[in-house]
Amino acid sequence: MTPPRSEDAPSTSKIISLQWLRFLAASMVLVYHASVYLNLIHQNQYGLERFPTWYGSVGVALFFALSGNLMATAMMKSTAPQFLLHRVGRIYPAFYIVTGLVVLASFFTPARALLDLHALTLFPYGKTSYPLGVEWTLVFEIAFYMFVFLLILFKKTQHASAFLIGWLALILVHNVVSPDNPAVNVFHPLTLPWVSLNVSFALGMLFPLVLKGVRPHPILAVVIGYSVFMIGASHSVVGVRWGMGIGSALLVHSLTHFKGISLFRSKASLNLLGDKLGSYSYALYLCHVPVIRTAYTMMGDYPASTQFWTVILAAFLISIPLGELDVRIYRVIKKQIDRSPNLINGLLAGAYTLAFFTFAAIAAFPVG
Repeated sequence: MTPPRSEDAPSTSKIISLQWLRFLAASMVLVYHASVYLNLIHQNQYGLERFPTWYGSVGVALFFALSGNLMATAMMKSTAPQFLLHRVGRIYPAFYIVTGLVVLASFFTPARALLDLHALTLFPYGKTSYPLGVEWTLVFEIAFYMFVFLLILFKKTQHASAFLIGWLALILVHNVVSPDNPAVNVFHPLTLPWVSLNVSFALGMLFPLVLKGVRPHPILAVVIGYSVFMIGASHSVVGVRWGMGIGSALLVHSLTHFKGISLFRSKASLNLLGDKLGSYSYALYLCHVPVIRTAYTMMGDYPASTQFWTVILAAFLISIPLGELDVRIYRVIKKQIDRSPNLINGLLAGAYTLAFFTFAAIAAFPVG
């Protein structure tokens, strides 16, 4: 959800507008799940009556486009092993911490955590139960990182645009032959690369590579994105996802060099707030569904409006210490990776790659 990703670099090197966008994406997914679970657990449509159901899908599309945009530059800054280990170090520690806390909390609260050991790998599997309820998006993230890793490994980064266009063409063909099922979000390893959800990744990475001198104003990007989204929505779920992918990638690209509104641009406090909220958005994405499910289960007969806004506030508050811990852990891990000998990094990256493809192959071609 995916999730949101940002390197833990000094704040001055970050694009604050993208940090705010990460927070907005996480908030949209949070509001969507708060609405859906209120209806599922208490059969109350308070949230669904006030917020459109496309909030969640757009939030995920923005996360994917942000990841794609980041990879367009990240692939040029490190070796293949460093790149992959940075991504692994960014995704897994916080995921394992939040999962561990959720499993521990399930012993003391009515909400029970579903735990499948396959889910802990975040590798393509196609049939598993996720304890946090959002891990399916991380499976897409990991697969995308593996794609970029292979581009770096085989020295094809200069031809990344061609590979991305080819990937989009294959996705389009697959979508025509076998349209996505909107009720499915866990995919077989041989199907996952061709699902239209990947459009946000591919275009998020492609736009900064091919539109270097073309950056529309964010307002224009929103207008174009919304128009494409509405056109897609009039056709099918595939059209919706292509529309969201195009719109999200275009908005992210437009913000990469946006100077901001002059009235707020020099406000250091706002920049710091946006930086922090963006950095904590991954933790918010990981923890919000367990917080929502647990809180709704425990709040009983409180008014729906009270429950709805309470779970949203609780998720935000819990994400702050988790987000700070996440940022600090990644900072340490990244420094250690950058200081490690190339041989060690190569062995670790090789072991992870072997595990990824072995697991995916077993899942795709089960024996017996």
